[in-house]
Amino acid sequence: MQTRVIKVNPIDPDVRMIEEAAHVLEDGGVIGYPTETVYGLGADAYNEEALERIFKIKGRETGKPISVLVASMEMLEEITTRIPPVAMGLIRDHWPGPLTIIFEASKTFSTALVGESRKIGVRISPHRVPQRLLEILKRPITSTSANLSGMPSLPDPEELYRVFRGKIDLVLDGGETKGGGVSTVVDVTVSPPRVLRKGLVRL
Repeated sequence: MQTRVIKVNPIDPDVRMIEEAAHVLEDGGVIGYPTETVYGLGADAYNEEALERIFKIKGRETGKPISVLVASMEMLEEITTRIPPVAMGLIRDHWPGPLTIIFEASKTFSTALVGESRKIGVRISPHRVPQRLLEILKRPITSTSANLSGMPSLPDPEELYRVFRGKIDLVLDGGETKGGGVSTVVDVTVSPPRVLRKGLVRL
């Protein structure tokens, strides 16, 4: 497999370039893309074969859920069964941003994505590249870090290309990202909510 690289402006990405990446995802492909922290590996969250590729590419343990990015509250409502009031407060204060909120997943998702728990981690990124990608695709995409399982996350697109060359279909190169940490993960399906991973958002 040949891994293509498309250089994009991280502030104002060219729509045609983003459309090309969206077509790759629609065809079951896997891409690398920038976020406000590090690069992520993206696949159509509804495509089970693409999800299986993500696990294989990363060497990730099957059954371990993968979080997703959404474009809007409307998209969030489509993929969850319930948005509790405490989640609305977190969304108001911290989205878009590096806070992953775990909800009860709708039945539309396969177990490959949400695991046996039927829970889904979700966030909205402030980075314009994934924002535009989601606007065009109109479907959630995976937001697992672009790294091999157990290895550090990658803020450098050139390093991402070196690690995943021949394994993923496309890299949206928006330059080096800020890095500096990972998203905070909080589970709002339990009361009180439980922080599962400490990250850039302090709760």
